[in-house]
Amino acid sequence: MARSDWAAILTEPAAEYTAHTELRRFGLDPYMPQINRRHATRAGAFVARAYPLFPRYLLIPINTARDPAVRFARGICRHRHILADDDGRIWRAPAKVIDAVREAETTGQFNEILHKGDTVTLAYGVLATVRFVMSDTASDGMVELLMPLFGGSRATVRADKIVHHV
Repeated sequence: MARSDWAAILTEPAAEYTAHTELRRFGLDPYMPQINRRHATRAGAFVARAYPLFPRYLLIPINTARDPAVRFARGICRHRHILADDDGRIWRAPAKVIDAVREAETTGQFNEILHKGDTVTLAYGVLATVRFVMSDTASDGMVELLMPLFGGSRATVRADKIVHHV
């Protein structure tokens, strides 16, 4: 058992932030990966809001998973607080996997920034100066755009080739 591995703690529904705060108050070091999603306000503006990437779960270093504070913290599921199999073996994630999740979160790889109706341009090429409107998100990292050219034609491009405009 590597001491740098991580375990998952089960929280009550919609209590991830409460449990995270409680565990930090008890001197433990939980990790809650988050995703940012955009929401429209009543005024028509967009605001970003953070959500847990893994709803109802927090990650904690495996050597502190059985700490009594984990079981008694507010927001933690009372009947089965550690993710484990039927024999009681704790689920574990290697530290390098958690480090990769942290890096992806830091660089914004989990964030949802493109939505239907957004104004975008191509990152490069002949049509880089033309403003397109997001029509839909296709599969495999592709997006569908409406072009103001030729009476409003559609184009499907890779999402990494577009630049978002607010």
